[in-house]
Amino acid sequence: MAIRIAVDAMGGDNAPLEIIKGVIIALELHDDLNIVLVGNEARIEEIFKELDEEINPERLSIVHAEQVVGMDESPKKALAEKPDASITVSMNLLNEKKADALVSAGNTGAVILAAAQNLPIIPGIERTGLAAIYPVAKFYRKGKGFALMLDVGATIHCTSRQLVHFAFMGSYYVSRVLDIENPNVALLNIGEEETKGGEVLVKAYRYLKEAKDITFIGNIEGKDIPKGIADVVVTEGFVGNVVLKMLEGVGDVAKDMGRYAFKQKLTWKIGLAFLRSGVKRLHVKTDYSEYGGAPILGFEKLVIKAHGRSTAKAISNAINVAKRSAEEDVSSHIADSIKRFNAMHQTDLMEV
Repeated sequence: MAIRIAVDAMGGDNAPLEIIKGVIIALELHDDLNIVLVGNEARIEEIFKELDEEINPERLSIVHAEQVVGMDESPKKALAEKPDASITVSMNLLNEKKADALVSAGNTGAVILAAAQNLPIIPGIERTGLAAIYPVAKFYRKGKGFALMLDVGATIHCTSRQLVHFAFMGSYYVSRVLDIENPNVALLNIGEEETKGGEVLVKAYRYLKEAKDITFIGNIEGKDIPKGIADVVVTEGFVGNVVLKMLEGVGDVAKDMGRYAFKQKLTWKIGLAFLRSGVKRLHVKTDYSEYGGAPILGFEKLVIKAHGRSTAKAISNAINVAKRSAEEDVSSHIADSIKRFNAMHQTDLMEV
């Protein structure tokens, strides 16, 4: 049977045009894919006409949603005042099993909150996690040139148990969706020793060290993140969000420095010209559109949060990731891992 992906047509800075273009690309790439576009039906149909594209009702359907949550709106206030918002309607489709996964480039806080309000959490999991995929130095180990960090903003502060659950969620997602076999999992800490970081991190370290379903390599420090020593970096949302924004800032500074060097001296300009192919590869590696969005893990259905500035390419890649996640039944397998771990540590985990 074809995988059915719900797509929030109205979410994002470039919605709905780039969202619809991305959907068209995804449908062309995958014969076993159906899409449910959620948003203003008249506007969606108008864009298809402008693009001179026909809507094939066997593969693409439209579910009307009258309202939209703006990118700068307060998520809680907007969702309360806009019950027919496209992101809420999309989540309801997911909850009613009318879609296998969801993609949205909309307001991040609204996507997370709408999921929390409408989707059941995997039994045994206390908190869901927003993950982020980021580029790393591939030569440190035979990886794919990227890694995953969670949480990066959904759960600001965590218990040991929640960090452990993040490790299981991230490990399975990376191994089955991103094709990194036996991914290395690490805790982000202020030192490598297992006694570092306070009671929460020490307990999380102990439980992960004993876990049989994941490859835990211990603590890593901030300097290790871009090296790619770990394929999955586990941290609480406050720290993860700060790290993620720092990595984005470093990328922007590097680009600005390149532009500055190009303008300053002829010899620098010549040098950059020789490095053109390498610079292009670096641009691809650091381009968020290549990674297909950030998964929100812990719900019984998977939600992929695409970048707010997503273009058609980014949306198409996000749909591809959502499709792969549904095919691999990621949520069910995470549930099995969490159930086994909680059963083994039922008594002592009550304290963390």
